[in-house]
Amino acid sequence: MNKKIVGVLATVIIIGSALAGWLVYRNQQTVPNGLINQGYQTFDARQSDNTMVNHLDISVALFLSKNSATINGFQPVGKKSYLGNSKLINSNTPTAKSIYKALTGHSTFNPKDYLKLVNVDLGRVYVIQHESSWTLKSKKLTLTFHKTTDGNWATPDGTLWFPVKTK
Repeated sequence: MNKKIVGVLATVIIIGSALAGWLVYRNQQTVPNGLINQGYQTFDARQSDNTMVNHLDISVALFLSKNSATINGFQPVGKKSYLGNSKLINSNTPTAKSIYKALTGHSTFNPKDYLKLVNVDLGRVYVIQHESSWTLKSKKLTLTFHKTTDGNWATPDGTLWFPVKTK
């Protein structure tokens, strides 16, 4: 065979293999079937007087797809006193700090950052599911959830996450 034909054939094979590998990687499922197209949202303080099931200072929603996830942060959470005053909850938990870092790039809480919806694509995520817990890992965020006695999910800091309809 001619050296040109061999070179062109080798180039086509290499490009075809790279393209096939990219397509397989892009379409690979990294989230278990039971969690695909599921959404989870923290407790919204406006729904009840009990705000202590949200230890993140903000309302947060997490949406999972086949191999990626999106996290939204919005509306600072206030705790109402019996006098009717509202005071922002001040959280310093590792879970809260990692969520703040994923949403804004810094691990400190500033209520002004969340007056408008903050929407962050976590990119490719890997979810490891156990019997009564699951862990979400991405480049920006790692969260572990465990099943509560009432059937909802909670992070290690005690924040409850409720299932919500996805987009």
